[in-house]
Amino acid sequence: MNDPFAALYHAVYEEGQLFGVDQPLASDPLRDVPHGVRPNSIAIGGGAFGDEGKGRVVDELCGILAHRTGQLVVYRWNGGANAGHTVIVDDQRLALHQMPSGALHAAAVGVLGKGMVIHPEDLVEESLQVARAINRPLDAETPAALVDLNAVLALDTHRAFEAALKAWERGGSGATGRGISPAYADVLLRHPMRVRDLVADDWRERLSQHYELYAALINGLGRHIAEISVPSLRGIREVGDQSTFLERLRLAREVLHWSVVDAYPYLAERWAQPDQFGFIFEGAQAVGLDPRFGVYPDVTASDPTFGGILASTEGLIAPEQIAVRANTLKATYSSSVGTRRLPTHMPDLLAMRIREDAHEYGATTRRPRDILYFDLPCLGYFARVSGATHLVLTHLDIAYPDQPIQICTHYTDSNGNPAPYRPDQAYLNGVTAQFRDLPSWDGAALRGAKRLADLPHSALQYIAFITQALGAAPLMATTGAQRDALISWLP
Repeated sequence: MNDPFAALYHAVYEEGQLFGVDQPLASDPLRDVPHGVRPNSIAIGGGAFGDEGKGRVVDELCGILAHRTGQLVVYRWNGGANAGHTVIVDDQRLALHQMPSGALHAAAVGVLGKGMVIHPEDLVEESLQVARAINRPLDAETPAALVDLNAVLALDTHRAFEAALKAWERGGSGATGRGISPAYADVLLRHPMRVRDLVADDWRERLSQHYELYAALINGLGRHIAEISVPSLRGIREVGDQSTFLERLRLAREVLHWSVVDAYPYLAERWAQPDQFGFIFEGAQAVGLDPRFGVYPDVTASDPTFGGILASTEGLIAPEQIAVRANTLKATYSSSVGTRRLPTHMPDLLAMRIREDAHEYGATTRRPRDILYFDLPCLGYFARVSGATHLVLTHLDIAYPDQPIQICTHYTDSNGNPAPYRPDQAYLNGVTAQFRDLPSWDGAALRGAKRLADLPHSALQYIAFITQALGAAPLMATTGAQRDALISWLP
């Protein structure tokens, strides 16, 4: 099969068409919106397999939207303490897990949505860290973030069950140990504990019954819940007996009750005022970890696509109403953690070079991430199923003048016939990636660039090629680790 992007390659690299990527966008996508789309709203999601640098992008967008509207709502729609990103506040590195990164801005209010699973004790600890970092009291007047009373609780009981299940069978080997899957499973099994249960007057009775249920489930796996060690932000600890479990929740409850709101009317009022309130929707994980679109079993339990916003806001906000829906991608490669094996894995030598230069190690575990070639069939699939309108390209500085950028243009099956991307490991084992080399540039020389004019022509050609191939316009790109090493296409 001929390369399906041969005509695009000819247009960009032989005819010199850049499709406008050397200039800011012709119109402002946050302001110049069609009927039915809400101005000053943007959603940022992961467009590959996670770890794309979404938190840093949200941080930058907070500054842009706050300048336009004055006040911001930063809404997190999925996941829980399995997320993780680092933000820098006054030269202080702060690791966030459940809190949206944008909530650190003075003009922003972070909202933890119904689609999340909340670990109360960890959230309190994280809130205290944020309060100390920004030198602000944590009280009823200034909660670190608001929590939807309908969000589901992910408790030490869930973490203990996940640990017991992981020891009992290999199917749970990809779990983070944060109890995410069991907490979401409780919703489907019709016995979830929600934030409203924790703040109810009879919370002890409700949570005691929950503890007894999980003690029985874990006993069925041959373990005792009280003796199982689980992770927390304060370190590893045993779940303890029922009274210990309830006492920890009591302490968390005393702080969290300041933050709990019925998010639906709160959001509805502000969503109806686009000139006064900017909205940023911050996703966790990425489309490639979606339980429907990811490579099973290396998937998450929540909905990281923009479609998850509709469910999390109880049908209030559809993704099609959001002005910009941007998938975040690493510009010149992808990375992956887990057992999935994709057709685009890089050879060890180049993978090691990128891994060291881009610090591709787990933030907590320091586990080296697998490095993949930029994969148009895969990433195009993710852009389509997530409904992305724009792209944010991180790590544009990871490019080498002595090494062309090799991208996968299409797959073929065992008979040499064209094969699409499909989210199934057995299927992917039977396809072969086909590649094209694209001219590279000196990433080190590019590092720290802040203007489109600073980008070399080969970088502009590359951006034109991949954005046209993926059918989404460029929105931003990062050119280094520094906070301000960022280029924007916003006019």
